[in-house]
Amino acid sequence: MRRLALCAPLAVLALASGASGQPQATSPGVLLSKRWLGVYRLGPSGPIQRLVGTDIRPLAVTADGTAAGVRAADRGQNGPLFLARGAKRTELPHSSGGVSCVAFSADGSLVTYVSGKPVLTKPSPDLSYFRIDGTLWLADVAHPEQARAIDSGGFAISDCPLAAPTGQRFAYVIETIPGVWELRLYRYEGVATVANEPTAVPSTHDRSFAWSPKGMLAFVRGDDLWVGDRRIAENLAAKVGPRQNIRYGLSIDYSANGRLLAVSLGNRTAIFRLSGRLVRVVNGHLIDWSGSQGVLTIGVTKQFIIVLFRFPLKGPARVLARYFKLPAVSDPGGAWFAYPVAQTGLFVFRRANGSLIRVVRLKSIGVPLAATDSAGRLSVPAGSY
Repeated sequence: MRRLALCAPLAVLALASGASGQPQATSPGVLLSKRWLGVYRLGPSGPIQRLVGTDIRPLAVTADGTAAGVRAADRGQNGPLFLARGAKRTELPHSSGGVSCVAFSADGSLVTYVSGKPVLTKPSPDLSYFRIDGTLWLADVAHPEQARAIDSGGFAISDCPLAAPTGQRFAYVIETIPGVWELRLYRYEGVATVANEPTAVPSTHDRSFAWSPKGMLAFVRGDDLWVGDRRIAENLAAKVGPRQNIRYGLSIDYSANGRLLAVSLGNRTAIFRLSGRLVRVVNGHLIDWSGSQGVLTIGVTKQFIIVLFRFPLKGPARVLARYFKLPAVSDPGGAWFAYPVAQTGLFVFRRANGSLIRVVRLKSIGVPLAATDSAGRLSVPAGSY
C-alpha cells in the first residue's frame, strides 16, 4: 500500500474543550466525527476540540458544533433523533420510526428531517435507489417540541434537503405524483415548486441541485443544466459522456467564488462557467471543490485502485490519496480543503492550489461533516463515495 508523502511534520493532538463542555466560539475548520461518532472541530492550525460526545452519531451539524443525530448504537437510523449541544440532549418528535435527510438552516435556528425507513427501489432492471415514503418535518431549535410537517411524499435519499447559505430556505426533491419528481423550495413558511423532473429518479448518488454562495439555486433537469430560471447547458450526457448505466449518478456544486459549476454524471465530471461555456471534462465523481481552482473527484486508476484526484481548471490531475472512500470538504471561503486518509488515521489540510498546510494524525478515522470559516458560514461535502 502506497502511503501519502508528507511535506510537513505530523501533529499528534490532544482533545480540548471548554470547562463547561459546551461548544466554543465559531472558528475556521472542519467539523468531523471519529468513526462516525461525536463532533470535533479541527482547524488548519491549532488543537482539536470535542464539541459533542461519542454517545451521538451525528447526521448534521451547525457552525457552532450543535449536532442533530441518533444514539451511537443506532446504525440503522431507526430514531429517535436528538439535538445535541455540549452535554445536553433533546429528543425531536416524529422521529422514532426511522429518520434521514437531516439538515440545519444556515443560521442554525431550524432543523429539518424526513421520518420513515429507506427502502431499496428498482424502477427498472438497471436502476435502483433508496427511497423514503414519509414526511418532511421542520423544527425550531429553540422549541423542538413544536415540529411541524411541511411536505409529504416520496424522498430519494440522494436528494435530501439542503439549506441555502443564508436565511432559512431549504431546497429538496420530492415525488408527490407517481413518475413526476419536483424540486421544491421551502421559504417564508411556505413551499413552492422550482422545477418538475419527469424521470425515474433525479439522482441515485448525490444531490441534483446546489446553492451558490449568494443563494442562487442550480440544478439538473433531464439532460440540461439550469441556474435559476436560465438553462445554461444542454445535452449533458453527450458533453460528459458517462456509461449509460450510471447516467443517474449525479452530483453538482458551485465553486467557492460562485463563478463555476461542476456537474458529475457517473464517473465523469464537467466544469462550466455560469455563461454555459464548458471549461473541461475530467475523470471521477465530484465530491467537492478545491476552492475555485479545481475539483476533487473520486475515480479509479488503471490498476483499479479508488483514489482521490485533484483536477485544476487546466493541466494534469494529481492523486492525493489512494484507497479513498470517505468525503472531503472545502472551506466556504475557498482558501483550503481537507480530507481523511482512513487507512493511516491521517487528516490532511491543503490550500486551494493543492499545496500542503498540515497533516494531523488522529487515533481513529476522522469523517468530515462540514467546514466553517471565521464568518460562521458552513459548507457540507458536495458528494460522497
